[in-house]
Amino acid sequence: MGKLYLVSIGPGALDLITPRACEALKKCEIIIGHQLYLDLIQTLITGKKQIASPWGKEIERVDLAIDKTVEGNNVSLISSGDIGIYGLGGLTLERLGKNNQEIEYEIIPGITSANACASILGAPLAHDFLTLSLSDLLVPRETILERAEFAGKGGFVSVLYNVQSSNRKELVYEVLEKFRPHRSPQTPCGIVSNAFRPEEKSQIVAFEDLFAMQFDMLTTLVLGNDATRVVHNKMVTQRGYSFNNEK
Repeated sequence: MGKLYLVSIGPGALDLITPRACEALKKCEIIIGHQLYLDLIQTLITGKKQIASPWGKEIERVDLAIDKTVEGNNVSLISSGDIGIYGLGGLTLERLGKNNQEIEYEIIPGITSANACASILGAPLAHDFLTLSLSDLLVPRETILERAEFAGKGGFVSVLYNVQSSNRKELVYEVLEKFRPHRSPQTPCGIVSNAFRPEEKSQIVAFEDLFAMQFDMLTTLVLGNDATRVVHNKMVTQRGYSFNNEK
């Protein structure tokens, strides 16, 4: 039996992939993932067997990775960001448990969208924050909206993943409405698309401006709170340090 590596490849830039992830890719004969992710790391996996699967086939992708490992191959199942955060890490462990399979595996962490985008915007996550996926394929819309309301009431800086798709246009604005009673219209918010990829774009806008904007699935929103400021064109969430009292 081989070994299965659950490899996080980060936001897209090769120099943001961890050395451990690179070593895992070197050890494997087979690399499995969505074609977009395979393309991002192509220079690291040239010459290896690559198996691509489309969106919506996540269970099949995981099962294939497990099967290839059982057959005696060293396999990398890759995911952007961190494979354990909205990735296939959880599903892989679920499938192993459901099928009562025991294989050798290793989960390799990576830089997820929240901290990748935060670094582009400044330091908006310097205090308590949370992440919320707006994908309603696996989670009911009502649950997403309920969680958004709690996030708004709690005053958390909030990182929104999977913001808008061609089939899900309005949910992001419904989520923003849940934050509206708890945010000043001028609260700084960050928008990052294609973080650390050639098409990267970012901007900082006021909370109220978000309602007139369009997004996509490669966009991450960072909603500031009442402690978030713009300093030298970067978002900063104050943690409470006082530099006035330094001696």
